[in-house]
Amino acid sequence: MSQPRGRSPPKGKTSSDRMPGFTLRPATQDDFVFAKTLYMASMKPLLAALEAWDDEKANASFKDYFKPEEIRLIAINGADIGWIQVSETNGEIHLDQLHLLEPFRNLGIGTRLIKQTQAQARKKSKPLCLSFVRGNRAEALYQRLGFHHAGSDVTKIHMRWNGD
Repeated sequence: MSQPRGRSPPKGKTSSDRMPGFTLRPATQDDFVFAKTLYMASMKPLLAALEAWDDEKANASFKDYFKPEEIRLIAINGADIGWIQVSETNGEIHLDQLHLLEPFRNLGIGTRLIKQTQAQARKKSKPLCLSFVRGNRAEALYQRLGFHHAGSDVTKIHMRWNGD
């Protein structure tokens, strides 16, 4: 398995510094390994803490999750640093995945991407839904951005934003 692509933020930068500029590009099948590597690195510790990690199941199911037509790669200066997956049904928009390489977390990138997705949902007059694994520190971010608890199961918490 190859290492995730990307680079570290400049020396001396902190989360209080200005958010780096980034671009989005459509995913292709060639992005599968990068997306899977980052997904596994993000999800394994959370699910293992809940005693719910299964390598075989995770590897098999990721093939079903990876839909290039719903995915955008996040890049800074041409280097991929994460990916976002958004799907849509007749009644809802779903933020299915948002993963950033560790050095690029807490810089405002995820917040900006979620706000852009909220704007898309608002424009279409649809709620924005997401689910995350229990223990994910992003829960506070989702609450700050106006998401409300919509349910839960053994491993996940489900939230919904109605545009308010």
